[in-house]
Amino acid sequence: ERKYDNLNFIYTDYQELDICDLNQVHAFFKSNAQIDYCINCAAYTAVDKAETEVDKAFEINTIGAKNLALACNSHNTVLIHISTDFVFDGLKTQPYIETDETNPISVYGDTKLKGEIEIGQILEKYFIIRTSWLYSEYGQNFMKTMLRLAETRDEISVVCDQIGTPTYAGDLAEVILTIIDSKSESY
Repeated sequence: ERKYDNLNFIYTDYQELDICDLNQVHAFFKSNAQIDYCINCAAYTAVDKAETEVDKAFEINTIGAKNLALACNSHNTVLIHISTDFVFDGLKTQPYIETDETNPISVYGDTKLKGEIEIGQILEKYFIIRTSWLYSEYGQNFMKTMLRLAETRDEISVVCDQIGTPTYAGDLAEVILTIIDSKSESY
């Protein structure tokens, strides 16, 4: 297991820092020593609920990303932004790559794409990581739901019209730490 003793992490959450409030974001950056990297894991991720809570999804996924980009720009900080495969329409029969044309078909995907666009218009130094089907031993996710249901039911019904690549959160974290540790400039 690799250690990152040379890195100093500052953890925060929405209760401490509202990324939708630009003044709060700038104050957070000012009150902390030079922040070299900002990892944005914040998102409104309730895909179906976003269809009715459009403003809330837009505020977090688009405005929040924009605010972080503005603060990163002011403080010479590299932004590592976690996005989603929902920026695509899902019609491609091969795996998606970074240069594929985006075409979100949901509010969630649209607000995440708009956040990506804001970041790209504001910053030169940034990474956008589009992940899918994130799972871990923590929080709510498909894998944990299936394991729980398997213990209590003889039969489980799930949709069969979706294809994706599950991503283990620990692997995603390792990739992010590798980007930082290597001081990658492959923005």
